Amino acid sequence: MATTGADRGGAVARAADRWLTPVFTGLAVLAALAGGAIVVLIGASVAMRHAVNAPFRFTEELVGLLMTAAFFLALPLVTLRAEHVRVHLIVGQLPPAAARVVAFAAGAFGIVFCLWYFYLCLPWFEFAFQRNIKTEVARLLMYPWMAVIPVSLLLTSLAFAVRAVAGEPPTKANG
Repeated sequence: MATTGADRGGAVARAADRWLTPVFTGLAVLAALAGGAIVVLIGASVAMRHAVNAPFRFTEELVGLLMTAAFFLALPLVTLRAEHVRVHLIVGQLPPAAARVVAFAAGAFGIVFCLWYFYLCLPWFEFAFQRNIKTEVARLLMYPWMAVIPVSLLLTSLAFAVRAVAGEPPTKANG
C-alpha cells in the first residue's frame, strides 16, 4: 500500500512531537515555577509592608520579568498542543480536507509571525547585551531575561511547523 503525502507529513509531525514535547514540557515547568515565584514574591512583599512597613523595592521589576518569562516559556508547549484560546465555530463545521488546509494556513501564519517578531527583537536584545543594561532598582542584568523571548519565538515557530505539517486541526483526542 502506497503512503500519501499526508501520511508522511503526519508521521513526521508525530516524530517531531515526540522529540519536542519533553523539551517544551521542561520549559513549561520553568514557566510554572516562575508563576509560583511571582506569588511568593508578592506575598512576601505584602507581608513585609504590613509587618515592618518596608516592602521589597524590587518586587514590581522582578514580577514583570518573571511574568514575561513565564508567558514565553509556556508558549511553545501551548502552541504544540494547540491549547490557545480559540473559537471553533467555523473551523469545526468545515469538511476534513478544508480543515486541514485551514490548519496548514494557520501554522504558516504562525511561523511567519514568530519569525517576524524574532527578527524585530534581535536588535533590542543586542542593544541590552552590548551595554549590560540592568533594571533600575534591583540592578538585574536584562539580557538573560530578554533572551527568553527570541528563543521562545524560534521554538514556537517549530511548534507551528509541526502543527502545519500534521495538517489536522487539533481536537481533544489528538492535541
